[in-house]
Amino acid sequence: MLLVIDIQQTLSTILWITLGILIFFIAYRLLVRRLKQGRIEKELYLVLHPIEKDPATGIVPIFIEMHNPMEVEVSVFSTDQKVNKIIESKTFNKGGTVIQLDTREFENGFYFYQAQTVNQKTRKLIEIRN
Repeated sequence: MLLVIDIQQTLSTILWITLGILIFFIAYRLLVRRLKQGRIEKELYLVLHPIEKDPATGIVPIFIEMHNPMEVEVSVFSTDQKVNKIIESKTFNKGGTVIQLDTREFENGFYFYQAQTVNQKTRKLIEIRN
């Protein structure tokens, strides 16, 4: 018995399977792109970490983390908005940055320390007790 292979039918089947796989990948890429539209890009934002010593006394490190270099203003203000002091305002490099806060410049009480960029404003509560 002779085995006859129909080359035209085989090529046609391979082409249809390849086309199906190609259409699947294109549809998958379009779906992923559509799902990413509403997501926040973490590269545009920074992370303001909580301080390690609470209540804060003396010189306290404030740690911020960024994915890209950006202009950041770090400030401290009281909960009643009477005291407002900018600690540092400059362009920081990507990665982690430590800013020193001297709590002896403030009276005892509750304060917010804040990091503000073009895209965000984030703050944390801190208790200063000298």
